[in-house]
Amino acid sequence: MSVALESLATCFQGLIPAQLFTCSLDGVPNAAYLSHVDYVDSTHVALSFQFFNKSRRNIAENPHALVLVPDPDSGQIWRLRLRFVRSETTGPLFERMRLRIEAIASYCGLKGIFKLRAADVYEVRSVEAVEQDHGDGQYAGLLSRDDRRPVDPVFTMHALQNLALRLHDAESLEGLLDSILVALDESFGFKHSMILMPTEVDGELVTIATRGYPENGVGSESRHGEGLAGLVAEARKPIRISGLMRGILYALAMHHQSSDPANVIIGRKIPLPGLASPESQLGIPLLVRGELVGVLCLESEVPYRFHEEDKQSIEVLGNFVAIAIQNMQLHERSAAETTGEAASQSDEAGARVDAPLAGRHDVTYYQADECVLVDGEYLIRSLPARILWKLLTMHRDTGRTEFTNRELRLDKSLNLPEWKDNLESRLLLLRRRLEQKCPTIRITPSGRGRFVLELCRDVALSTRP
Repeated sequence: MSVALESLATCFQGLIPAQLFTCSLDGVPNAAYLSHVDYVDSTHVALSFQFFNKSRRNIAENPHALVLVPDPDSGQIWRLRLRFVRSETTGPLFERMRLRIEAIASYCGLKGIFKLRAADVYEVRSVEAVEQDHGDGQYAGLLSRDDRRPVDPVFTMHALQNLALRLHDAESLEGLLDSILVALDESFGFKHSMILMPTEVDGELVTIATRGYPENGVGSESRHGEGLAGLVAEARKPIRISGLMRGILYALAMHHQSSDPANVIIGRKIPLPGLASPESQLGIPLLVRGELVGVLCLESEVPYRFHEEDKQSIEVLGNFVAIAIQNMQLHERSAAETTGEAASQSDEAGARVDAPLAGRHDVTYYQADECVLVDGEYLIRSLPARILWKLLTMHRDTGRTEFTNRELRLDKSLNLPEWKDNLESRLLLLRRRLEQKCPTIRITPSGRGRFVLELCRDVALSTRP
């Protein structure tokens, strides 16, 4: 092999489609486009087997193939002469390729249609540069000069020390989550990020913290197996996507989502935050002893921003971040349990709010959907909605403004899970949604395990079936 396969790393990111050429036993050629050629090791690559039935039949008769892979940096095309070795339908290689295809398909509403049937492994017999007649070749200029500039290494000791210091100094779950995303931005250069956490509903994630997006998207939801975050949560493995086609796929996904009647019923859906034209995405599961604590998603407008080394380093960082999040959740719950009893006993009636501003809010609780609307606009649903409705009705009936986490945890009407209720993260989500959509209703922490309900405007409560 005249050129080391490892030196063609950018060719295997899927930014520009590759071309596959095969030939039947009787000499009839066939050409097909490949969205992705996967690097296996120094002498092997893998091609996805999805729809190329003619190519597959040719390989069964004649195991030799030729693949052209363009280098998006230089426009140089490389010719790989291959020989079929085996087909894999299980294992790490198959899973890595399957997850990438499913993540992309999920964005354009085609999950379940584009399925990887097998990862076909080929031995690379030779690597040759294709001579080109016009400058840098037909693919030169597809990436801007800025896009082609190599990204400086980001996983420095200074960046790691900064992240560790922020984790150490965080005093609450809210502060911890924000500190993680600030460190990823300022120390590592990852400008667009979000953290999603599991809800009390099995197989559901909710966005709890974001950075770098005009609309922060806190409260947006994702199901396991849907989109990048959902696939990462389902597989509990990191997924990395690069390619110029991502912007098109994202637009298709938005069109599909907006045309789905299930997503527009009285506006009870918060869109996930995201770049309009993301070129690179990386999703990392946050795991502690096999338990999913959350999902960290990173985006960039720079093609192949997240290299293989980045994925591995972020995965290691994800382990530490997951432990920090779980420890903070346990710490806040323990603190709330020890301080909440005394607080609840000393606050039978609580203090009444100051004179409200002019006007009022109409707050409606929809029982069937367990969601709250304020002045006709969707605010939140499920457990955070039940908590807010409980607080508002108690304030209306008793005038109370101060509450404790412990009394909410003991309130059977809220239907908190008996094991691992994540009450603190639900309160954080509720507080952030109010700050974003209805700042005249506030839930303000007043100490460990206690908070104050502040109403700066009159509130009229009503229920609907």
